[in-house]
Amino acid sequence: MNKNKNSKIFKSGYVGLIGRTNTGKSTLINNIVGRNAVITSDKAQTTRNRINCIYNTPVYQAVFVDCPGFFKPRNLLGKKLNSIIYEVLSDVDVICAVVDAAAGIGRGDRYVFEQVKNKSKPSILVLNKIDLLPDSALKELPGMIHELKKEYNFFKDILIISARTGENVSGLLDMVSGMLPAGPKYFPDNMVTDMPLAKMVSEIIREKLSENLFEELPHSVSVAVENMVQSRTSGKEDITRIECSIYVEKKSHKAMIIGKSGANLKKTGELSRMELESFLGTKVYLELWVKVLENWTKNEHYINKLGYA
Repeated sequence: MNKNKNSKIFKSGYVGLIGRTNTGKSTLINNIVGRNAVITSDKAQTTRNRINCIYNTPVYQAVFVDCPGFFKPRNLLGKKLNSIIYEVLSDVDVICAVVDAAAGIGRGDRYVFEQVKNKSKPSILVLNKIDLLPDSALKELPGMIHELKKEYNFFKDILIISARTGENVSGLLDMVSGMLPAGPKYFPDNMVTDMPLAKMVSEIIREKLSENLFEELPHSVSVAVENMVQSRTSGKEDITRIECSIYVEKKSHKAMIIGKSGANLKKTGELSRMELESFLGTKVYLELWVKVLENWTKNEHYINKLGYA
């Protein structure tokens, strides 16, 4: 059994963040680990993979698992994303059901609660985005929490937080630590996420696409790193050369992402390159191509090829 310097039992475990789309799960993880480990956006289906992010203290290691938000699937990709959520629910030690308190609790949230209940695991209901609530709604929170505790008494507790501002995130961490089982360190102290480097690069580019084309960006966009090589310039500077493909389902989507005279793709490339240089700590030469894979979200071969197996 692992023990720390004070001979206390070391604790560790996986903590699943579960909820509908856009409840702030990715923002919460980034706040906890202190960096942008996962991409965030108000657009549905931003998170498409299971992503493990590691939070270390001297007495415990919590591996927070970000995953897609629950939504009604419209194609094979949607079914694949929902299957990831059910796997996470089965695998983790602690479940945090995250709700957008500003949007109110709806039918989708209640469906999530039932999935949590069925797993009979230590769980917390997290009411996020309280920074967006007006004073009148904040005054009603105690009564709402009281009713939720009666209706969903399988939750160990209900916490109100703001992932964006960090309000009461420390309280959530304290509660999670008390629910973790005794166990070893699964990851080294200096590791923030186990996501492969190429996947992190592709996610950064997809985030910049979302920022640049938020209203118009189709759900069926995927980014794949085709080649990534680090070398040195003639001036002895480290440089990372990255070649990426942006996959879409329709020619109209391709035109949208490229933009008039290539303006949208150029802007996405510039934003991505700046973020990647900060992330990688080197100069970056980035090439982006937009390719059409017709109906790829309905084709298992393409879905697997693009990393959603």
